[in-house]
Amino acid sequence: MNYDTFCIRCGKQINPITIDDFDILFSEYNENLLLNAEITDEEYLEILSNIFMRAEYIEIWGNSTKNKIISLASVFTECKPKSRGYERGYIFLDNNIYYDDRLSDSVQIATIIHELAHYLLFSIIESLLCKILKVNTSPTLQSFIWYFITLPEFKIMNEYCAHTVEGRFIPYGYQNYGSFNTLVQNSNMDEESLESMVILGNSFANEIIVYLEKYIGNELREEIKIQYRKDSSSPNYESIFAETNDCLPLELKNRVILNLLYDILKETSTEARKELESIKEGIDLN
Repeated sequence: MNYDTFCIRCGKQINPITIDDFDILFSEYNENLLLNAEITDEEYLEILSNIFMRAEYIEIWGNSTKNKIISLASVFTECKPKSRGYERGYIFLDNNIYYDDRLSDSVQIATIIHELAHYLLFSIIESLLCKILKVNTSPTLQSFIWYFITLPEFKIMNEYCAHTVEGRFIPYGYQNYGSFNTLVQNSNMDEESLESMVILGNSFANEIIVYLEKYIGNELREEIKIQYRKDSSSPNYESIFAETNDCLPLELKNRVILNLLYDILKETSTEARKELESIKEGIDLN
């Protein structure tokens, strides 16, 4: 079935405003757009700037350190407390941040920053795909991104990124890569593949940190340290060894992520289509 629409004058394909069907998303035309995609450093930095721009004009406020972090995260997406389940926090298909308010304030702070990093990584990939495919976002496109970042190897990359962003803004020694370590232990990735996902995740984390440091500055970071002392929790320093300085140059990192997105787009199977439909149904319900 051919969903392409062409200009009767020049013969070029007319891009849809949004992609609302998986047959359109996985069309040969979109495959070629991704395969041949080129994005300059300037274009990518503009994507980042547009994502973080909304925080430029909002005053970060709160009557506690935790509430200030909630105030910042709420600039990007809604933050909702949860009081069930073992997870400290998570991002659901509605892209809201959920955090367990039974935790101490210091752990809630770390959790919200962690989940905000997940949200921002999703937004970066979403904005990148929208630019390459020349469309606005849609539940169909978001479903593909959810599918992509929850594949085992990319889930490891995503988790490493979030832990690293979280670790930048909490006191030395309290860093916790627990969920990342669990994913690694349950994976069959070879050492080289794992290292490549860690470096890719760290590259994204560095970008997110640069922007968040504008809003979680020295004064707020000092407040976070004080909150950890108030909560009387002791650092264990173990996860600090999971941190790395290795990252990819911007142009190479963008080429890597575009190639990975292309590979997944091209190789999506019938079974994967069923999963994508299920994800999209969940997004539509939210």
